[in-house]
Amino acid sequence: MSELLRNWLAEELGLPVSEDIEGDFASGYLFGQLLNKYNLQPDVDHFDPKRMPDSMINNYTRLQPTFKKLGVPLDTRVVNMLIREEAGVAPRLLYSIKQNVSNLHKTLTKYQHTGSLGRTLGASVSPSRTLLEAQKHNTSKDKYDTSAHRHFEELLRLQAANPNMVMESIHLSKFADEGLRQQREALAALFRERAQHTAQRDTFRATQIDKMGSARSDKAQKLARDDAVHAALLKRKEEMEREELRVELALSEKARRKKLEELHHAALDVHGGIDAFEINMKRLVRGDQGEGEEVLAPPAGKTPIEHMEQMKSRAAATAKLLEDTAAYMRGVKEARAEDIASKREREARRRKMVVEQQAAAATAERKAQLDALVSALQQQSSEEQRLAARLWQVSQEKEVMRENRLLRERQYAERRERDWEETLRREAEMHRSMRDAYEAEAALEMEAWRAAQQARAEAKAAKHAAFAREVVYQLVGLAERSGKYRLATGNLVPRREWRQWLAMFEAGDQQLGMPPPPPGSEAQVAEADAREATIRFGQALVGDYLACSGDWVRDQGPIGHDELLGQVIGELAILSREPAPQPELPAMENLPLRMAVVGAPFSGKTTVAQDLARKYRLMVLDPEALVADAMAAARAHEAAVAAAAAAAAAPPLPIPPGSSQSSRPRTPASPAAVVAAASADAAVDAGPPQPSVKAQLGAQIAAALQAGGDVPDDALVRLVVQGMKDAAEWAPPVQADPKVKPKGPQKGGAVPAGKPAAAPAAAAAAPQPSGSEPRGFVVDGFPRTAGQAVLLERLLTGLDLDSEQALIDAASTVAPPPASALPQVGRPLVSGLDAVLVCDLADPELALKRALGRRLDPETGRVYHLEFDPPPANDPGLSARLKEVADASNDAQQIQHRLASQSELAAELDDWLRRFSRLRRPVDGSGPLAEVLASASDVAEGLLRAKAAAASCRAAAEAAHKARASAEQAHEFAELAQGAAESAARELLTAKRAEIQATALLNSGKNPDPAATEVLKAQAAAKCAEQLKVARGAVNDANSHAERASTSAAAAAEAVERAHKSLGDAEVSAHAESEAAAAATEAEKAARGAQEAANKALAAKEAAAVAAMEAERLAAATELPSESSATFSRPATVPTADSNGAAATAPGAVDVAEGGEGAAAADIAVPQPPPPPRLLAASLHAEWLTVERCYLDGLSFGFCSLAEQHAAAQRHFDALRQNFRDLLQRPDEKPALVVRFLTSFNAIEADLRGSRETRGELMLRCEELRDQLWALCDRKMEEAEAQRAAVAADSFVADHSGLLAQQFVALAQVEGDRFAASLNFLRSYTHAKWAPLFAPREVPPLPDVTAPDLLSGGVPLDLKDKIDPKSKTAVAMPPWVAQLEQRAPALALASKLLIALAKTTYTSWEPMPDDPKKAKRDGAAKVASKGKGKGAEDEDAPTDPRVVEALTQDLLGGCGREVAILEARLGLLAERCMGQMDEIYNLATGTAVKLGEWIRARYRAECAAVAALEKVTKAAAAAGEQLPHDLRLQDEYLLLDEGGILVDEAPPLPRPEPREAQPPGGVLSTKQLGAVTAAFLSSAPTGFVRLQDAAEMLCRLASEGALPESWRSVSVANMLGAMRLYDPLYSTYLDWRELVAHLVVAAFPLIARADCAEMADQVDICAEVDKDKDGLLSQEEWSAAELWFQYRAAQPGTAASSAAAAPAPGEPASESLRERSELTEAQQQGGSDGGANGAAGAGGLTPGGREGVPDPAANPPPSTPPVDDGQYDSPGALKQVLWALFSSTSSDGTPRLDYRACLLYLCADRDAFAGIKKAFSVVTANISTNSRANADQVFRIAYPLSAEAGLELHRSPFSREEVAAVVRSVWESRIPQKTAVGSRGATPPGGAGRSGGSAASAPEPTVTAEQLMYSAGGERFVKRMLDRYAWKDSFVATRL
Repeated sequence: MSELLRNWLAEELGLPVSEDIEGDFASGYLFGQLLNKYNLQPDVDHFDPKRMPDSMINNYTRLQPTFKKLGVPLDTRVVNMLIREEAGVAPRLLYSIKQNVSNLHKTLTKYQHTGSLGRTLGASVSPSRTLLEAQKHNTSKDKYDTSAHRHFEELLRLQAANPNMVMESIHLSKFADEGLRQQREALAALFRERAQHTAQRDTFRATQIDKMGSARSDKAQKLARDDAVHAALLKRKEEMEREELRVELALSEKARRKKLEELHHAALDVHGGIDAFEINMKRLVRGDQGEGEEVLAPPAGKTPIEHMEQMKSRAAATAKLLEDTAAYMRGVKEARAEDIASKREREARRRKMVVEQQAAAATAERKAQLDALVSALQQQSSEEQRLAARLWQVSQEKEVMRENRLLRERQYAERRERDWEETLRREAEMHRSMRDAYEAEAALEMEAWRAAQQARAEAKAAKHAAFAREVVYQLVGLAERSGKYRLATGNLVPRREWRQWLAMFEAGDQQLGMPPPPPGSEAQVAEADAREATIRFGQALVGDYLACSGDWVRDQGPIGHDELLGQVIGELAILSREPAPQPELPAMENLPLRMAVVGAPFSGKTTVAQDLARKYRLMVLDPEALVADAMAAARAHEAAVAAAAAAAAAPPLPIPPGSSQSSRPRTPASPAAVVAAASADAAVDAGPPQPSVKAQLGAQIAAALQAGGDVPDDALVRLVVQGMKDAAEWAPPVQADPKVKPKGPQKGGAVPAGKPAAAPAAAAAAPQPSGSEPRGFVVDGFPRTAGQAVLLERLLTGLDLDSEQALIDAASTVAPPPASALPQVGRPLVSGLDAVLVCDLADPELALKRALGRRLDPETGRVYHLEFDPPPANDPGLSARLKEVADASNDAQQIQHRLASQSELAAELDDWLRRFSRLRRPVDGSGPLAEVLASASDVAEGLLRAKAAAASCRAAAEAAHKARASAEQAHEFAELAQGAAESAARELLTAKRAEIQATALLNSGKNPDPAATEVLKAQAAAKCAEQLKVARGAVNDANSHAERASTSAAAAAEAVERAHKSLGDAEVSAHAESEAAAAATEAEKAARGAQEAANKALAAKEAAAVAAMEAERLAAATELPSESSATFSRPATVPTADSNGAAATAPGAVDVAEGGEGAAAADIAVPQPPPPPRLLAASLHAEWLTVERCYLDGLSFGFCSLAEQHAAAQRHFDALRQNFRDLLQRPDEKPALVVRFLTSFNAIEADLRGSRETRGELMLRCEELRDQLWALCDRKMEEAEAQRAAVAADSFVADHSGLLAQQFVALAQVEGDRFAASLNFLRSYTHAKWAPLFAPREVPPLPDVTAPDLLSGGVPLDLKDKIDPKSKTAVAMPPWVAQLEQRAPALALASKLLIALAKTTYTSWEPMPDDPKKAKRDGAAKVASKGKGKGAEDEDAPTDPRVVEALTQDLLGGCGREVAILEARLGLLAERCMGQMDEIYNLATGTAVKLGEWIRARYRAECAAVAALEKVTKAAAAAGEQLPHDLRLQDEYLLLDEGGILVDEAPPLPRPEPREAQPPGGVLSTKQLGAVTAAFLSSAPTGFVRLQDAAEMLCRLASEGALPESWRSVSVANMLGAMRLYDPLYSTYLDWRELVAHLVVAAFPLIARADCAEMADQVDICAEVDKDKDGLLSQEEWSAAELWFQYRAAQPGTAASSAAAAPAPGEPASESLRERSELTEAQQQGGSDGGANGAAGAGGLTPGGREGVPDPAANPPPSTPPVDDGQYDSPGALKQVLWALFSSTSSDGTPRLDYRACLLYLCADRDAFAGIKKAFSVVTANISTNSRANADQVFRIAYPLSAEAGLELHRSPFSREEVAAVVRSVWESRIPQKTAVGSRGATPPGGAGRSGGSAASAPEPTVTAEQLMYSAGGERFVKRMLDRYAWKDSFVATRL
């Protein structure tokens, strides 16, 4: 059953249907239920669901009228087919019902009511039995229908089965089922036996393959050994050839040199010949002049030319000279060659003679020795001979024994080698089996993982889909609300409503509205929810109001906030927060490496961690090991506590009476016992031991695990941090040098007696050797989750982003603090770890393989992996003892769980790690192990380099600090030297002045004393010299100290440069980079300080030099003025660097004598108050939070009230529109008038309608109806206009505007309260801030600011004058107040009061001008209070006026900003109030306009409907006809109801049966082909018929009209000649199936146009429908198989006529068409048949012969049968002909068809070669044109059905053995040419079903069609095949 029917029956109609739809609908009961669903079967209660005949007849009798009304054919034949449950009948009937019901629905929908009632309420007309009867109503057919129904019932009862037979079949059904079950069991057993046989065959084949593989491996090894020996021999041969080549080269070199020497001698000979030639020439030239004379000049009387000619004539000819020269040279060479040959011959004869002599001498010597030996042997005795024989025999025996021993050893070696190879083979086989099992398990686990991933993805998608569905529903609700609003108002949705709806949408309100409150307690919950939703909506509007966005946009821009107040509140928020307890941070800064390795499971985390620990001597922290250690520590602590408790509870040992402690013998105790006893006593005295941190965490973890939970993250993180602390104290063990002997105890290692062994603690406390300092740690697989990472950072660095975010969330909304005062949560973070290596593993299959492939060797402890680290193949027994790793991580479920957890938690952890600067270091874990470890090592090396760079920066900073200290010290020393020089100058000035004064005193007296004067001068000079020496020494010291300071500054600059160079390497680590940057900053600061100190030292040096110069000047001076002083002039500017690096300027000169150090006076800064205490800050902050909450709540509730007021206005106008719409749509009298008119109009008789008077009367009635209807329309319009005028005169707008103004007054009240509270808060904070700097009782008091009550409408007395514009103290108001007074006086009054309050408050806070009288009184009070003691002075100390000024400035700044904000907020409220008033007015105006438009549109529509009604009725009246349909005036529409048809339509004519098109001349139709087939079957069922009988039969059929008309003129002789074409063997018999097949091909050319691919595909199609796979098809299976000519004929452009007229493939169109046209013209004489045939024959052919035929290469897939379009199904009829032609009765008595034989007969082609290729494709099911077939398949091609039937008739000349011999001969001749098979011929035919033993046998001979055609061995056989598959035109043959 199709999915469409299932959805329709089960889901839409709710009928209980199953997979057996025929059985469900057999009784007819479900048909009644189906029709009842559509109200088409009212008597469904009388239906009986039983399967009895009476019940079925009753059901179908009741169904037959309904089916007939629906137009669904239901006769007794169809009913019987339904009762018999024939396949396909019930679905076709259901499809017809569904189609007709759908058409009925469409008809009703087309003519249903379309008024506003139908649109609003969805009213429509449903199908019913009454409607069906109304549609098909015809009084004249009632009697006929009744009789037909009665006849149907009687016929059905006659044809129904006997009830007894039905009951019998029901009772026998269980036995039939049992028989079917037994058949199925037998078939299943047969299948099991076949499967078992197949398994055994596969096992045997696998064994044989293994044996062949082992033999192949042995042969390969032997070949390898032979190759090695052959290679050695080749190498030896190459060496020999190389030696021979060297010898040959040496000989050739010697010959070359000899040849060169010969050439040299020949050259000498040539030169000699040339000389002789010149001498001869001279001799010839001299001629008659004498021998001794030379001819130096030409003879007299001859010119030089003549003389030259004479000389040429006398000279010998050139050719002669060349010939002579050549002859001479030839003679020389021959002589030379003869000389050389003679020398060689002589040398050879000499060597031969020497060799012969030597051989003769050796032969003679051997003969002499032999003779001597023979003579010596002859002289021996017979005993010696026997002894020699025995010795020889013994030696032979020894040789045989040695050979046997060698043979045995060789055999043993071969046996060991074979055993070794067998062992290795078994080892490889075991490893292969382990590898296969591992791969299978990995594949299964991967499938499970994919399934789990898909399930998780589906669950996630379902969750998202549910959420999206909910969101879509809410969006639809939001859109509906918007549409309703627009429909009601005609305007866009205002921002307020839109914001409210968005708030509801964000809150997830399903209704997007306020649902009615439920009763009881649920009402309270609903009320609370509504209140919460209102608050949310108000808060959303508050945000827009404060930000001046949305509805509150200002043209001047946002108002902003009070920045001063925001800063104050931010400081209070920070001060009021109680500091969170900070955890004790571990000291790990000095560790070189602090790393962690995380990642996917089995990505190599542990391997990477261990490798890093090994390379860099790190401590590995495994969380699992830490948990185990902690739990062990907890258990140990519990045991210690239990032991201590037991020791404390144990009673003391009793002392026997009469014995004393001193009387017991004293046995010396061992030191260990003494220590243990002392420890036990101490434990008893100290009580139970205290648990360590590890023990406490272990106890917590154990408790959590015992409770069934996981390890708590907090405990696990603390354990890891404790491990990090231990790593800070842990030192890696020092690897001992094996060359150094340990200095421990001597052999035995015994400890001397009396010396206890050293405790482990002492060993730990011993100093570690160098190089064993802590190196750091690496955490293996931790943290796993983002929560663990957050806790880890909190314990390592104190990072707490949650508290920072809470501080941001708690920031004030009204006065937000500046962004700089809030923590920057998005800043780059610095972790306590140096790096976290993230081992990524993208493919989960790799993780599964790594987990499942690990194997452990118990003997060595080595862990192998079957794929990535396989065990060695040359270790026998290793695979047998390998075991799976007994680890929890190897559990498949655990692996799946870990992978799933990783996929869920990895993204969150990765996001957390990415927030840190350069912390996350990705490592590709899927790469090779060496690359993974190298990547991790690169990260560690980079961190070490960064740490080294940071250390370098710190060292540079320390060096800079030292340089700064040195420079500052040098500066101090320089200043001391400067002071010493200046002091010496002052002393010298004093001494000089004293000397001058003393000299003047001594010289000014009456008795001057020169001696005293000289002594005084000498003393003064000595003192001056001493001071000069001191000054010069100070200058030298100052110079040295200045140089030292400069050197230190340069050193500091170098340190800064080193620090900057190291910054680049520190960028790898964020921690190192921050340290390096801080160190570089400190170095720069120190360098600036050093430079400043150096500049100051330089200034001190220059000052000391100036002082020394002044001292020298004073020492050299002889006179000094009395007022003279020592002046040390310095440079105008001395560059000194202050803290900011700027140069300061020193004074130009300093007067030392006066002792003053000039300094520029600087203003003293205002004293800053201390921060308020936390409790005070908390109190102030709480006060502000209260102010802010009240303000926000007030705004929220105010905005909600505004929204409610606006919603009330919207509802009011919506109700007006709805009421007006109902008024316009109220029912009136028009329908009743129309009904009465229709009744009277149609009541007139038909014979009277044609008269003129009647038509006029009807026209008059139509006009009267029109006037009455228009009068009703006028009255309705007048009533609607009156109602609209009443609506326009309503006072709702004025009343609502007053309420709106009151709401805005409430908002102004909120603003005023906020203003007053803000000023009061500001005053409290300012006084609390500056109070510590004020004297007691001097804090300026300020009154509280109170906002007036604006809602009462009263005016306070203190503000009355302020708002009166006529008053002198009136406050200036903004310009918008005047405009507001006209629209909203209440809001204008409130605004003026608040503005007056604000400005008055600001004025009152300004400081008053100074009062002289008050200042005098204050001074007198201070004088009077001076004598009250010290305490009084301290208590009444005056306040710094700058403090008072600062306090006043803070108050005025905050108050001024608040006043501006208040004025702007009031202006915004006024603007919005007037805007909303305008909106209400526009809404009212628009409503009135809309109502008027509705009235006019309704009036026009109703009048138009009346006019249309008049037009319809007048047309019917003018035509003299009745009104066939119901006419109704509904609202403003005229409805023409075509459902009530008064005149039945004429039934459609029955469709004629399709007829086959007339084929062209000589071509048989399908009916004629069937007649020919039936005739041949009746006369010759075996398949062979005599030629004479066949010719006579065909002639008889032609005469009877069973053949085309053109066959009648064929004589028996001509027919017999045509039949001989089918008897190439001259056996007088023919295969009549071949003849009929050729006639079929002639009738349907599409058959012959099939190619090899189509024929092979047809074999596959038939094999698919063959259920029992026996190659035979039943009639049902044959009908189900779709042949190629069926779907090719159904293609567009392929007509039956053109297909029939097209020539066969390969047939020349001209020849075939010409022959047929000639024969047709000769036969026919211009009749109608000839014209039709000619037209049909010419319609589908063109000169190409292929026009109109689809391309054979385009093979369309088999499709469903074409829709019945009324045309004759020629392909279907042809299939029936083929069934009759090739079907035969099988062994079980049922007819079967051999589809391969049928297809082989249809392979006939004009090109016999192409037909044979198609036959090859059929038997091999191969689409290739070169498919290969074996002997059996070739035999099947030759004899499609069988060869037995033709043996007696000599129709089978070739036996199976002969065909096999032909195939083998062709195959053997083609063996070197390995022909490739086609796409489907990947294996030779028949190879798929062979057993495993055939693999070792020779391949089966196969040939292709081309090889067979062009072979010489099968010429006769090929000719036979060509005769069979060559298409023959029988009709043409009869004319030849």
